Amino acid sequence: MNFKRFLAVCCAAVLLATLPSCGFIVVNDLSGRSAGSEGTDNADGAAVTEVSSTGYVKMPGRADAKAKAESYLASLPERDYEGVVFFIATPDRGYIAPEDTESVVSRLAVQRNAEVEERLNVTLLADVHDGAGMVEELNQAIASGTFFADLLLVPFYRVGSFKATSTLLNMRTAPFFDLDQPYFDRESSEASSGGYATYAVGGDATLSPSVFSGVYFNRKILEDAGVDTRALYRSVPAGSWTWDRLLSVTEAVASREDCMTITADSLAERFPDLVFKSMGNNFVQTGLRKVPVVGYTAHKAEDTMNVLERLYGQEKAGLEDLEDAVTAFAEGKSAFHVEYLYAMSWLTNAKTDWGLLPLPKASEGDGAYRTLVANDAQVFCIPKNHTNAEIPAVVLSALCAASDGYIYDAYVDYHMMNVVRDNDTVNMLDLILDSACFDFAVAFGNAFPSIADATYRLVRKCAPTNNLSDEYSALRTEANAVMKQNFDLTY
Repeated sequence: MNFKRFLAVCCAAVLLATLPSCGFIVVNDLSGRSAGSEGTDNADGAAVTEVSSTGYVKMPGRADAKAKAESYLASLPERDYEGVVFFIATPDRGYIAPEDTESVVSRLAVQRNAEVEERLNVTLLADVHDGAGMVEELNQAIASGTFFADLLLVPFYRVGSFKATSTLLNMRTAPFFDLDQPYFDRESSEASSGGYATYAVGGDATLSPSVFSGVYFNRKILEDAGVDTRALYRSVPAGSWTWDRLLSVTEAVASREDCMTITADSLAERFPDLVFKSMGNNFVQTGLRKVPVVGYTAHKAEDTMNVLERLYGQEKAGLEDLEDAVTAFAEGKSAFHVEYLYAMSWLTNAKTDWGLLPLPKASEGDGAYRTLVANDAQVFCIPKNHTNAEIPAVVLSALCAASDGYIYDAYVDYHMMNVVRDNDTVNMLDLILDSACFDFAVAFGNAFPSIADATYRLVRKCAPTNNLSDEYSALRTEANAVMKQNFDLTY
């Protein structure tokens, strides 16, 4: 550490010591919850045996991920910021700058930060702020002409709140910044764009594996019902893992009195959102130089709403108001469970012989599998009042470039060795981490309620009853008017 950086760290420590203590959240800290049988032997005495692989080959393009990340980092502008302290304001530092480095992902994140600090001669400090208060704090800083942070790392669903108060820089105006680089998630920037502005972007540096979801299944329940689980795995690379196929399997186990067909827990409220996006729909169509508009019609969403009606209509489905469904799944009481990836740690020693699949598609002819990430998935934004937009643009580019691919690889490798129970689950996990998708409605619906009312709130409301067309037209008209007013094509 050079002398300038040493002084910078000391100054930063003094500054942080004067701030109120906010603590921090450790990503994937699941100590407060157990999966019922965790830490016990298999209840029925049967040994858990590894199922032979179906031959599905791990997603390509990851073999030299670390070398590729290093090449991305090397391609960025060479800068010496003279040891300056670079503040990242965030409500959750657990993934970007973890203090607890027990997990391999946390250790790699710390190493990644050190690489970026060395290359740019900066000192990175994650400054924890209350999520609800960040907008007001930044607004006050802009009004008074004072410094707030160099960079924001915020939950995706809060991006609209910053935009509504005009506190974010249009990222496309930042010097030496290219949103088309492969280490940025393109859909995240498109989903946070409207008119001529882009307000946020994500990448492997911001999207923790815990924000992805998948379909967990109980191998024994399915096989007892005559379902070939290896064929389910094979259906994924074949492109035939669809919601209709999942429904046919749930119908095959519906006659069992001792288990549910399909359940959800922590993402139960968002379950219709996940089905909607995974079936290829968009709540809002947007992008650079576009006025956002509601991106679906009641007619085009008919197949999706039919699937949701069938799912919610199952007598033995637990998709609403079912507490601790993941524990029930761990105890062998449900055939399928839709949950975030962090639930794998709860299932490590569960008696259930489980596997994992991505969210299904609408049909075999559809494109890639799609996973709408959690609402609180984090993305980078640049505060409007930064005096030199080059610095945050280069630093956030470096963080994303230096993270690309290999941190996810380490996450998959760890779970292969310590958590999952068959080789095919490893391949499914790798595929899920390549399936992130976003939607404008999630980013801006919280700040502009009419957008939410015409999109995910309407779909959630109508999922069990399949009456989307009753309110769709009026709500779409209002939402489009609000988006035209706030995301127009004027400078």
